[in-house]
Amino acid sequence: MNILQSVLSIVFLVALIIAKYGISLVLLAMFARAIASWFRMDERFAFIRFLAYITDPFIVPVRRFVPPVGMFDMGFLLAAFLLITLQTLLLQALS
Repeated sequence: MNILQSVLSIVFLVALIIAKYGISLVLLAMFARAIASWFRMDERFAFIRFLAYITDPFIVPVRRFVPPVGMFDMGFLLAAFLLITLQTLLLQALS
């Protein structure tokens, strides 16, 4: 039983770290990518390709359902909102 408790505590700690820092890093990458798009930095730059590689799995599925409105990418905003909501719910459940 003691080994099982230690394994479960390690799994719990890893889940807490991912919920706290992993989602925050993805949100930070999304924010950096949005700021870079204002300065017309596209995927010619390696850093922007790296940010796209990290953030596209979260943004692209949302963009399939939410079209852009004028110049605003509502898929990006909704993806950020969903990630923040997911992070909040996970942290509340794990605390």
